[in-house]
Amino acid sequence: MTSPPRRLAGVKRADVIAAVLLFTAGAALLALGSYERFGIEVPDAVRYVPLVLVCTGVVLRRALPGVTLALGVVGFGAECVIGFSLAVVFVFTDNLYSYARYGSRRGLNIMLPTVVAVALAAGVFVAVTDGRLAAVISSLAIAALVIASPVFTAVIVRQAHERAMLEAERAEQAVRLADVRRREAVLRERTLMARELHDTVANYLSAIALQSTALQARKDLDAETMRTSVAAIRSSSVEGLAELRRIIGLLRAGDEGEELASFRLDQVPELVERMRKAGLEVDSSTEGTVRALPGEVELTAYRVVQEALTNVLKYGSDAAVAIRYGDEEIAVEVENAVRPGEDHMPGGGAGLIGMAERVRLLGGRFQAGPEGRRWRVRAEIPVGGHDEPAPPAPESPVRHFLNRSRQP
Repeated sequence: MTSPPRRLAGVKRADVIAAVLLFTAGAALLALGSYERFGIEVPDAVRYVPLVLVCTGVVLRRALPGVTLALGVVGFGAECVIGFSLAVVFVFTDNLYSYARYGSRRGLNIMLPTVVAVALAAGVFVAVTDGRLAAVISSLAIAALVIASPVFTAVIVRQAHERAMLEAERAEQAVRLADVRRREAVLRERTLMARELHDTVANYLSAIALQSTALQARKDLDAETMRTSVAAIRSSSVEGLAELRRIIGLLRAGDEGEELASFRLDQVPELVERMRKAGLEVDSSTEGTVRALPGEVELTAYRVVQEALTNVLKYGSDAAVAIRYGDEEIAVEVENAVRPGEDHMPGGGAGLIGMAERVRLLGGRFQAGPEGRRWRVRAEIPVGGHDEPAPPAPESPVRHFLNRSRQP
């Protein structure tokens, strides 16, 4: 619970100024004799006490609304005994308003029926003591104006303020959610970038590394074999450099809506031929009705074959690529012999993780692991019942990697 000194620190300068001005105006009216004499006769100086109480409540209206209400009730009650003054009644309405506006919700729930009951009690009292209908109506109207009206006005203002606070909170939450989504989008783009760089460049670099290692290990190669091997290394390096330049160009270009063709399964024979030139024995087969598939399906299937053959080039031998077209899915399988002395596939595993992510993003299944003395990679990708590839849509530079041309 907040201590009184700390709560007094919430007193506003504007409230103090308002209280001083109200007291000055009310004191002037009392000095001029502007009050109604009835009840107990008291010295004129005593009539300033209720005014001091209600004006003190104005000072504390935001910091201590409960104290404000108590001071206002005491001051107004004293007025009911010694005679009403317009200044005290006027300031008392602000005391009621302040508690209804800034007080506790529980206290407000008690206050609402109380002010209605007091207003009705005033009407009943006048009806019993006077009996005239006009007097009863007038007393009810005055009671409603002085007691009920400030409270219900404060309730309306309070509800409007709470709605505004709720909307502000919702707006803040929306901003935070947008920031979280932006961060997720950045992370997703970075993941796509890492996967594409790995899949695109690693294939060429692996071929270059394998061929150059073979040249270093062999000392008995003739000039023609040497020229052929060096030409293959140069071809792989040039193609890899072209791919890297294309990726960098896409990153620099921004979202300019560049239309680029995607990697397709009909480019797998070119990939297989490049692997053969790098010294890998590869068999390739296709089953089912060959047809155009959605762009992301074709790209993912191509990437699985590319990464699997890259791993074979580094760690295995004698690969076999099988592509099977089904009615609802396409299956891609790459098998290879495991080199003697290696019971599992070495390496960092980034390629396998990337392949699995690609396939599962499309709702497919991915498996990779040893089977006897062979290693098998298998991906089953749903085709979504489409016979034609989906039309390309403008995307960010990283997503353009999924739809780009292999032509330099």
